[in-house]
Amino acid sequence: MHLSECGSSTSFEVMPVPILTGHDEGIAEIQERLDHLYGLVSVRLIGQEARIFERPPGYLPELPPLRDYPLDESIISRQWRKEFPFMTIQTPSMMCLLDLNPRLAAQLVAKERTDISTLSAPNEALDLEFQYEDAIRVFGAFYDKMHHWYPIFSSETFDFYLEKLSSPLNPSSDACLLLLVCAIGSIAQCSSLTSAYDTRPDSRYISRALWMLPNVHFEFSLTSVQCLVLLSVYYCFIAKPCQAHDYILMASSKAQAILKCRLFEDDERQSDILRRSFWSILLIESDLSYHIDMPESNIWKFDDRILLPGVQTSWQPCREDQRKLLYSMRPTQSFGMPSDTLKAYFLAQIAMCRMIRRCTTSVIVSQGQERYSPVVAMELTYQLDTWHSHLPSSIRFGHHDVTVPPPDNFVQSLSSSPTSSVIAMTGLLQMQYYLCLAGIYWPAVHSVISTEKLEAAPIAHCGRFFESYFGFVITAASLVPNCPHNPWSIYAK
Repeated sequence: MHLSECGSSTSFEVMPVPILTGHDEGIAEIQERLDHLYGLVSVRLIGQEARIFERPPGYLPELPPLRDYPLDESIISRQWRKEFPFMTIQTPSMMCLLDLNPRLAAQLVAKERTDISTLSAPNEALDLEFQYEDAIRVFGAFYDKMHHWYPIFSSETFDFYLEKLSSPLNPSSDACLLLLVCAIGSIAQCSSLTSAYDTRPDSRYISRALWMLPNVHFEFSLTSVQCLVLLSVYYCFIAKPCQAHDYILMASSKAQAILKCRLFEDDERQSDILRRSFWSILLIESDLSYHIDMPESNIWKFDDRILLPGVQTSWQPCREDQRKLLYSMRPTQSFGMPSDTLKAYFLAQIAMCRMIRRCTTSVIVSQGQERYSPVVAMELTYQLDTWHSHLPSSIRFGHHDVTVPPPDNFVQSLSSSPTSSVIAMTGLLQMQYYLCLAGIYWPAVHSVISTEKLEAAPIAHCGRFFESYFGFVITAASLVPNCPHNPWSIYAK
């Protein structure tokens, strides 16, 4: 309709109604059909969502119910029911296959995030007095139980530690670092995680360290990166993976920023410590994100740009003569970790982490469906065995013989005296080897289960899954008392 006005007279001019062409009518008809289909699908999915997210009795504390699809907001795939059930607790289809709640991973996160009764709060009013012998024992426990997993310190660290013990604990990254070493070392001295929670020897250290956290955030330094890494390690030690993940993301962000601005370009010693910190961050973040869907820090963008740490310098946190002092303070423990073994393990762990990140699945998409590929499985197995063959003899492990059952006292032997750090490191590599192998051949077993046909996958490949899973369980069980740096991860796997 067109309005024209001239003086006091007003006239309306009616515009002709556009005539729909055959093309326009076709589009309108398609839109009507799409709207109709959308309505039908929405109604059906509303009913499905209500059934899928029912919470069986006996699970973790209830969460607020999800609103009806498509009104609810979700960051997981809408097609998760059709996705392949990979062997992680963050895969809803795998949880359904095991007759578990598909929201189990989310409930575990909510449980840790909402129950803060076991967490220490920042506190500046603590009166800290360090006893020299106790402080040496705590550092010795830190050295014995943690440092070889994430070697982020240099041989001058123990000198720095002793110097700070006799200085006022003014808020700074240096003081925070001292307190975090004490917190981790005090937990490492406990016989078990249960004992640590009962006695909480770490509380006076971690509370003061958390109070200094603003100083850590403010400083743009290698020490501040190390503090954030140790905070993550601390929460790994007490089985708080979500808290640990928060701090490892902060450490990753700061480490990437320092690397990008080349802060230590002219200092090779500092650069090498920063590289070891970078790779430790990558290992921790990857491990924490394996079973629970966590945000990523984009650190994998740089895994092919950052050099591996150099092996010419010492990775020990103290000098050789100081190791004798630590040994004299803890005569029942051994600090005999060879430097070359430590370096070999760390580099082997990085290589394993890269393999897991890039490809460990033998599932391919064929004609719009996910299928098991024996050819891909054999290639992945070859790469895994090549990694194993290149391990130095000091950390190369043998293969379990599935025809030999575990001894009758296997369970009792797990609670006996802890094994050496070298055996623990070798065992962790062995556990990851079997975990990867089981993941490679799990699709073969799933193909037989889903199709109910033995011809769906080679029987030998199904057998390799069960052999690998047997090896994984035996190895993981023996690691629980000997890998205190991340007990939650072992249980989750």
